[in-house]
Amino acid sequence: MKFEASDFPYANTIHVKKGTCVVYEGDEGGNTAYLILSGAMEVLTECIDGTQTSLYKLKVGELFGELALMGVSTRTASVYAIEDTTLLKINRTMWDVCLKDYDFLTRVNTMLLHRYLETTKVVRRLGQSSVLHRLGVYLLTLPEWKNNACDEIDVILPSHAQLARLLNCTRERVSKIMRELYQTGTIKKHEHGQGITISKTKLTDTLMDVGADK
Repeated sequence: MKFEASDFPYANTIHVKKGTCVVYEGDEGGNTAYLILSGAMEVLTECIDGTQTSLYKLKVGELFGELALMGVSTRTASVYAIEDTTLLKINRTMWDVCLKDYDFLTRVNTMLLHRYLETTKVVRRLGQSSVLHRLGVYLLTLPEWKNNACDEIDVILPSHAQLARLLNCTRERVSKIMRELYQTGTIKKHEHGQGITISKTKLTDTLMDVGADK
């Protein structure tokens, strides 16, 4: 699913500072996509109340803005640099040439499927009626559960501020709910290091037992 500068030999390089919005949701799509050569980006979408929520993050070797080169007239999300980042600008002519290569087309299809699945997780999460249940869905769909038959996983979660963006709520609400999960033993802090342990059984029971007024 990764792409390289050699896929676009005639593309120009640009540098953007941390915090820069390269693509604005709702803008006309234009004729440019981007490849991340260094740094990282975050894809955000606007909620009905005007706040933004995070869809996913992008790393070196990943593309964004490609839908504008595939017939989508407006940008479907905003993309911000979360580090100082170097990008490769890709125009429609370059893109159309690349699409003639079967390997490239396969990578594009794999990328689009992955992003569809990631976006589906966000829709499922934000469709929950309470912040507790949004957080629960987020925790239960962490990639660490994949191919793990155990009831517990060890993870390092994003900061409460980052979780708030993922859950479309305030940092204070996230902190309150996390404290409650610690008190019930659903989540346990590691004695050493920053990681935590999550119990799937306890988390599931908590989500079933607690009403939607959190």
